[in-house]
This record gives sequence, structure tokens and C-alpha cells, in this order.
Amino acid sequence: MRLQIRLAVSLLPFVFACLPGTLGLGQVQPRDYLAEIAAARQELIQAETVTIQKLNLGEARLGKNRFSAAVRNNTESYVTLLLDLRADPGLWLRKWQRQLLFLLTPREEKEIEAEYKFLRLSPEGWLRVGFAFPQVKSHGVTDVPSFFFQKKYHVGWGNKVVDYKVSQRFEERQTKHFRIYYFPHSLAASEMSTIVEQRESAFRKISDMLGVGYREPIRLFLFPDAEVKKRERGHTGDGFAFGNIMGEIYSEKTKLDPYHELTHILAGQLGDPPAMFNEGFAVYVSELMRTDALKFLGSPGKKVDDVVAAQRKEGKLIPLEGLFAFTEIGSEESRSTTSYPEAASFVKFLIEKYGLDKFRLAYKSLENSSGAEVIRKNKQAYREIYGKLPSEMEPEWLRSLPTGKN
Repeated sequence: MRLQIRLAVSLLPFVFACLPGTLGLGQVQPRDYLAEIAAARQELIQAETVTIQKLNLGEARLGKNRFSAAVRNNTESYVTLLLDLRADPGLWLRKWQRQLLFLLTPREEKEIEAEYKFLRLSPEGWLRVGFAFPQVKSHGVTDVPSFFFQKKYHVGWGNKVVDYKVSQRFEERQTKHFRIYYFPHSLAASEMSTIVEQRESAFRKISDMLGVGYREPIRLFLFPDAEVKKRERGHTGDGFAFGNIMGEIYSEKTKLDPYHELTHILAGQLGDPPAMFNEGFAVYVSELMRTDALKFLGSPGKKVDDVVAAQRKEGKLIPLEGLFAFTEIGSEESRSTTSYPEAASFVKFLIEKYGLDKFRLAYKSLENSSGAEVIRKNKQAYREIYGKLPSEMEPEWLRSLPTGKN
């Protein structure tokens, strides 16, 4: 018997994400996608109640593909198994995702099947396969806990059906940790030596601070203006980061600091916490490295604590209990000119008072979700780390501001 998760089976539009936080970011891509398909067939996944093996990824071609796996229920009870398939063409191409439920009778052995699609495919494309045990109620799936298996298979590498490559107009500069793509005769081209030095220095500082490494080259795309960036990427705004890819406008008018987006990528290896920690830490690092962290975030030339102190006087601050539940910062709804500096100021307070080790632990332990149960677990984990909740720390944090008073 197979049940489809209501509202979960769909073509998903690409959603910009500052928090990469995906499995296998440090993996080195294989040379041949056929080796990935063969490796999947050798998988043996032993969970608490089921055994899964012989993952068949199909042909990994454009359009429809067939996935299958051999599953055995090792118990005398019914087991519900969730299969999650995410077809990512790589770069900034549109993703596709599907989730299915399979009901296993006691001691049942069977082959499960599912369809997935690649709408486009680049050499960076991959298929992510995940399995979990969901909690199911009569009206549908209410909670999907952590996956007991989740892995990317790089099916774009060497695949003859690849139909999208980076525009041939880009030139490329390779460094120890980056592959930098830029347009000939652009400002980036003329300042490439400075860019390389800045980015490698930023990488060393942030990775040392976080205690993380990164083996896969980070791909940095520098666009001469917003129009070219939108044409190549289909994205508006000054910059973006997801997976191991960063993209920025680089012009006389717009030069983003080398820390903010890179912090997202490197910190993503620790975890995927709520936006207050994710975005707050990125802005905090930029200011710590003595750049104009709020230049493009509504308060150019100002320090985060000064902005928060001024907004406090005006009654504009967001209560920390509410900010703690934010899943993103940047949209109009998130009140970004307030939430960016406020999150950064509170992160600064946490690190300066309680230390970086506790903050790293919180970054690893908290999960970015708007679900009530996840928020409850986040509060519990936060209290275990810091001894009290952000809302209980709020008075002390406010007193630490330049104009803070009782």
C-alpha cells in the first residue's frame, strides 16, 4: 500500500536560501555519474525497524526517471516509511522534490518505486535520497523527524544529457578555496588580484573562527551590474548564497563585503538554525572584520549596537521571543532594517558574554522551522545550553547597548 503525502508532491519553484546547511557540502564530486549510480546499488541501510538496499537511481536523464529500492520490515508491527527525493540540477536551476509514504506490513519485503524529474541538468546536478519515519494522523503527515538516511548522488558529473553550462562569457580564476567567475573587461577582471586576496583571507578567518574546513571549491560569480545578474541568474538583489555557490554584483556602486555570504556557506556545515542565529552571525562576522556590515542592509556606516539602541528609543525593536521564531530575514514581512541589526546585536551579546563554543553548539542544535513542535524543542535546547531563554536574557542584552538603561 502506498500513500502520497498531501500537498508534498509537487514541482517546487526555486527558493533563495542564505542558509546552505545541506548534507555532503564537503564531498568531492565524483568523475563519473555512472559510478554514483553503481554505488547506490551497493547501499545497505540498516535502521531500527527496516532494512533498505539496492537503491536504483534509474538513468538520471532529463524528464522522468524511476527510482526503486528493496525494503524489508524487520518487526511484527506495521511501519510507515517516508521517501524523500530531491532532484537538483545544480547552479541556480529549478529544483524538483517529492515525498511519498509507504506502509509496510509485519515482516514484509517489497520493492518500493517512485518517479523523479530533472527539468534541466548541469554538471553540478545531484539527486538526494532520504528516508525517515513520519508520524501520521488521519488527516495526513503532521511531523517528519530527522532523516535516518540522507545522501546526495552527483548524477550530473560526466552525464551526456547535461543541457546547461555556465555562460561561456565568464572567465574563470581558480584559487585554493574558490572558483571565481567574472566577465572580461569588467571591474572584477581588473581587480581580480585584490578580490582573490580578500576572499582567501576571509575564508581563513571564518573557517578558523568556526573550526570548520571546506574541501569543495566555492563557486563565486561576480556580475558587473544588476541587469546582467538577473539575465544570467534570474535573481534580483545584490547577492545570494546557497550550497557552495555565491553570486554578487561587483561594480563601483556595489561591492559586498567578502564575509557575509561566505559566513553562510561555512557556518552551514555546523547546522541550519533559525534566522536570528544564521543572519545575525553573518552580520556580526562582517562587523567583527571591520567592514560596513549594514551598508546594504538599511543602515550604512553604522554599528549594529548603535542602530538597535536608536530603534529601541523609537519603539521599533522586535521582542526576542518573536525574533527567535523567524525562519528568514530579508523580506518586507521580516522588517529587515530592524531584524538584521537586532539579530546581529544579540548574537554579539551571546558570543561576548558566553563564548563562541556555546554559540557554535547552539548553531548546531537549533533547527530553522516555523513548526510549533520544533520551536518548542529549540527553546528547550537553547535553555540547556545557556540556562535561560532569549526572552529572559532580553533585559540584560538591552542594558549592554550604548544607551541601554534599566
